[in-house]
Amino acid sequence: METIWGLRRTEEMVNDPAVKALSVLTDKAFTRARKMGFEDAVRFLLDMSHNALPQRLNQFFSKTKGGEPISQPAFTKLRANFDHTPFEIILRDLVGEEYSGRHELPLWHGLHVLGIDGSYLQLPQEPAIIKEFGVRGGGKGRARASAGISVLYDVLHGWALDPAIERTDRSERAAAIGHIEFLAGELPGIAQNAVLLMDRGYPSYGILQKCEESGLKFAVRCSSNCFKSVNNCPLGSSVLTLENGQTVRVVRFLLKTGQAETLLTNLFGLPEDAFPELYAMRWGVETYYHKLKQIVGVEQFSGRTPNSVRQDFWASLVMLLFAQMFQRDADAEIAKRQDALPIKHLNRSRSSHIVVTLRDRFIFSALCGYPNLATLEFRAVMHELARVVSPVRPGRSFPRTHTPDLAANSHLKSRL
Repeated sequence: METIWGLRRTEEMVNDPAVKALSVLTDKAFTRARKMGFEDAVRFLLDMSHNALPQRLNQFFSKTKGGEPISQPAFTKLRANFDHTPFEIILRDLVGEEYSGRHELPLWHGLHVLGIDGSYLQLPQEPAIIKEFGVRGGGKGRARASAGISVLYDVLHGWALDPAIERTDRSERAAAIGHIEFLAGELPGIAQNAVLLMDRGYPSYGILQKCEESGLKFAVRCSSNCFKSVNNCPLGSSVLTLENGQTVRVVRFLLKTGQAETLLTNLFGLPEDAFPELYAMRWGVETYYHKLKQIVGVEQFSGRTPNSVRQDFWASLVMLLFAQMFQRDADAEIAKRQDALPIKHLNRSRSSHIVVTLRDRFIFSALCGYPNLATLEFRAVMHELARVVSPVRPGRSFPRTHTPDLAANSHLKSRL
């Protein structure tokens, strides 16, 4: 998908009366002319700035509307009149176009490589939010409001195909079933040519059978206490019939640490030595969550209600989707510059710089309704992003430190 097309399509959806009708919570909402209408509120939330709301409102009005901005209480009241739907519509529409079969997408051994994984978000400690999403953490007085999130993620392309936010006590396996149903039902052309990567918390007879019934390939990490019959399999590749009668391939190999890793898969024709590389790709989901939390800063919520949590969550996902579009275009520009240079490592644009640039100078102008201005600003931004680069060092790794988040994971079915 061309980035400019994606931005113009987003502007169309922001201004679409049908999107507004699906999003508003009462018949009387946005029926009179106000300083800030529905479309302005959606644009305002899409920039995901983490400045204080009064400062953000001042910036928005100075850049787009002029005049005296509305107050923070007025905006809080205004955003309560619609839900997260406009942001979900934007994301799902762009994903549907990108994965429609009209665009060339990266493949590995002829397959789309899709990871499924969950995480947690720490939420504002408000009674209504706790009631809606639940709590997670230590004992009395230490538990924190949190939500569970889950994603179906294209690790080769960097796109989140099916995100979800739910209660913290959700079932990760139930979320995975929802992602599988989404993939098979909404993106059948991708499903028939994809492999699902899942970590050791996911394998079960139900998950494996669901993949088979949906015609999906899978490669799932298996712990020692998952299926009894798997524990007796030797290193290398073997074929096993599980207790439920399902036939799978078991691939066991040694990591650099000397620890044995076990994968269950129905990829019977893939070379055995390809599986360590395949499973290592699952780390792309972890990288996505790092960007969502540490770079986009999704947990710095701009409101303190369940509705505002969902609005900010989906707006963050749209922001990250645009960041990925800009990353691809900026990296292509960088690659052109480097072709004739004697450099040791390839360079790529910095994700953090992309997000900051989109917030500071692009989102408002791109969605302001003036296509020529948006095109000019796009070119200026691309020039800026191609100047700030980081080297890509293959094989580089870092020790993983586990810092518990505070929330949970499950599948949110679209209203559309």
